[in-house]
Amino acid sequence: MSAMYREHEEMMRREFFEQTRLSRNAFRSDITEAELNRIYTRQADYDQRWYAGPHVDEWAFLQSAYDDWQQRPKQMARFVSDVEHNHQLYRDFGLTDVQRRSLFQARDLARLDHTRAPNEHPEPQHEIERGR
Repeated sequence: MSAMYREHEEMMRREFFEQTRLSRNAFRSDITEAELNRIYTRQADYDQRWYAGPHVDEWAFLQSAYDDWQQRPKQMARFVSDVEHNHQLYRDFGLTDVQRRSLFQARDLARLDHTRAPNEHPEPQHEIERGR
C-alpha cells in the first residue's frame, strides 16, 4: 500500500461520495434507461480509475467498509468502537489513518442511505487531519 497524499485522499472521498449518490439515484422510479446507462458508466469510470491506480487498496477498503456498514451495521459499530478504543490506547493499532477515516465515511454514507430519500443527501464533511 503506497502512502496517500492529502489531495488524493480528498479526491477519493469526493468520488466515493459521488459514486454512492449515483447508486442511490439509479433506483429512482422516474429514471430513464439513458440516465441509468450514464450512471453505470460514471460508476465504472470511478472504479476503473481507482482500481488501476496506486491507491487501489484504499479504494477497495472504503468500498468494503461501506458494504459492511450497509449489511452489518451493529457489528461494524462494535468493530469501530474497538478500533477507537485501541487507537486511543496504542495509537498504532493495525489500521492506517486513511483506513480509519474510511470506516467513518462509510458509516456516514450508509446511515444516509437508510435515513433519507436519494435526492435529500447533502455531502457529508470528512475533514482530513492536517499536519501529516
